[in-house]
Parts: sequence; C-alpha cells; structure tokens
Amino acid sequence: CGTGVATVFLAQILRGLVDPYNNGGEGSSDGHEQTERHQKKQEELLHMNHTCKCQHYVTDVNEYALQVTSQTAQENGLLQQDNGDIIATKCDLASALLTDLKGSIDVLIFNPPYVPTPDDEVGSDGIEASWAGGADGRVVIDRALPQIAELLSETGVAYMITVDDNYPEDIADLMLSSYKIRMEPFMRRKACNEYLTVQKMVRIKQ
Repeated sequence: CGTGVATVFLAQILRGLVDPYNNGGEGSSDGHEQTERHQKKQEELLHMNHTCKCQHYVTDVNEYALQVTSQTAQENGLLQQDNGDIIATKCDLASALLTDLKGSIDVLIFNPPYVPTPDDEVGSDGIEASWAGGADGRVVIDRALPQIAELLSETGVAYMITVDDNYPEDIADLMLSSYKIRMEPFMRRKACNEYLTVQKMVRIKQ
C-alpha cells in the first residue's frame, strides 16, 4: 500500500470529495484547456452521491506502511474501523483477502517492486524490498498475477506498474493464455532514468 496516497485519492474521487481534473486552476498538465470530455466528467463528479458504500482494502508486509496509510486516510477524513472506508491488512500480496474477496474486486491497484535485482534482495526486511523485483523485476509480479486473476470481478479492472525490463509483452501473453485477461498499456511516463507504464487488465467477455 506504500503511503496509501493512491488508495485515499481514489476513495475521495468515488465519494465526490475531490475533482481529479482540477489541478488548482493552472490549466491541464499539458498546458492546454480542459477538453469537453473532462469538463463533462467534472460535472458528473460534482453531482456524485457522497454516500458511496464501497470499501477499500490495502495490504502490505510492512507494518509501518500500513500505519502511514491509516494516518493518510484519517487526515483526509476517511474512516479506519474494521467496517470503515479503508481496511488495512498485513499480509503477503493479497493472500489474506483471497477467500473472502474472490471475484469481487472492481478496481485493483498494484505498484510492485519491479526493479531487476539479485533474487536474494526480494522480500527482505530492508527498504530494498520496496523496489527489489529479482530477475527481470518479475519475481513478485509473477507471484501476484494469479491473485489478480482470482480477485477481479467480471467487470473489474486492474492497474499495475511495469518497466520495460519486466517484459510486459510476456506478462500480457501469460494473462491472456492463462486467465483470459487482456492487458495493455494505459499510460506511460518517464521518471528520471526509466519509463513507467501503467498496465490495464480486464477480463475478456465470453
């Protein structure tokens, strides 16, 4: 879950508490005026029902990350009780959620440790565990793929960060052949010396 910023921001959007197209009045990020589509979405968000009943689950193996996520949620007006807005669980990937939430996740966000490293750095107790992905940066990713397939609802969508070193085309082939899930690039950005790609996954309708 990291710091919980992505989850909290999503929760706020779904509750109509923030407008994702509003960047403080400076215009859009590319320097152009907002498109009509974005303006329409903005109007929809402003009229959204604020009584959203969805729940958000965050997981991490790091207790401190869970504490920071809970603090981020609390400071942004979201509940932290067991039946509240955000439920934080300490576990490996989503292992603790598989039984209860199988086939019921509508939006899944996964920022894995994707950096290619020696395998012995994967899953350590140090800070390197947050980025160490083992061979091709795929050790954790490959373990997570079947869990993503198990958790997604029929109309669910998953977003996962990859870098080119992860061979995302191979991941896409695996998801399609093994789980009938289509994965394709959704967004791509350069961050320092690497390109990050947000991969979007959806089930293929039978």
